Amino acid sequence: MPRFNVEFYKPRVLAPENTTFSGVLNTILDLAGVDRIRAGTDPAAILTIHRHEHEIFGEAARIRMDDLPSVIDVADGRRHDLDVEEHEGLGEEVHFLYDADLDVIAVQTRGHFRAADLANLFADLSDTTLEFQVMLSPDAVQKMQRVEQVTKINFKLARPRDLEGQRQPALNRVFQQIDQFDGMTAKMEITVGRARNRWLSRGAVEQIITAFQERPDEFQSLSISGAIRENEGQNAAAHPAIIDFIKGRLLYTEDVERRGRGKRLDTEGCRSALRRAIRQHRPYLRRLR
Repeated sequence: MPRFNVEFYKPRVLAPENTTFSGVLNTILDLAGVDRIRAGTDPAAILTIHRHEHEIFGEAARIRMDDLPSVIDVADGRRHDLDVEEHEGLGEEVHFLYDADLDVIAVQTRGHFRAADLANLFADLSDTTLEFQVMLSPDAVQKMQRVEQVTKINFKLARPRDLEGQRQPALNRVFQQIDQFDGMTAKMEITVGRARNRWLSRGAVEQIITAFQERPDEFQSLSISGAIRENEGQNAAAHPAIIDFIKGRLLYTEDVERRGRGKRLDTEGCRSALRRAIRQHRPYLRRLR
């Protein structure tokens, strides 16, 4: 059976003011099916969305309209085009589950349709501005709380789709350099070198970490090195350590069956997997409410 991978996000509505994410989903729930489709150059749709008590479960898809794959017969190698109409495309589906009690959305990670794309789709359909902030594992959060000094930070950025839409001043210059060179990625390492009793600015490092949580898909790597206390005590001994934030995301994975002629993931199996994902991490998520 294929692996069903889940990441967790804190939804944050930036505009209009005093709008909640529950309100955004209620707006989408009230839309007719055809009005849940975003056409244009980047078509996508909310295929299904249902409310059950404090949960809202749904399936969304990016719709691929060009460069479609061919159909190949594995018996003899014969190939032919997909039989799709001009207004049809291939769906890249992901499932999601929002828990209103926790104010957390669990999103299936799959292919090229990422959580940031889902957030943009919600925003477009509800005429709002919002983002999903990636949640870190308890281990990563505890390590960050125990960091005494940071001596090195490494990160690799991917060129964002929307250079004009960036809101992270700490990274704008890097994005501008990528654009200036017509590049796709940029890798940076900032360190104190061999200097003694010298550390990186904690505030600047935290800006980069915040930028990662707001736009995780633009980071291909992010890690910091420094001295971390062994426990919460102020007088606890510190030791050198590395925090890898890509590996430090809060994750869940299990197997889900494929069903039907299209061999797609079973919808009810995906819903159950998302519920188990939230149930497993509920004590931790509740503390972050």
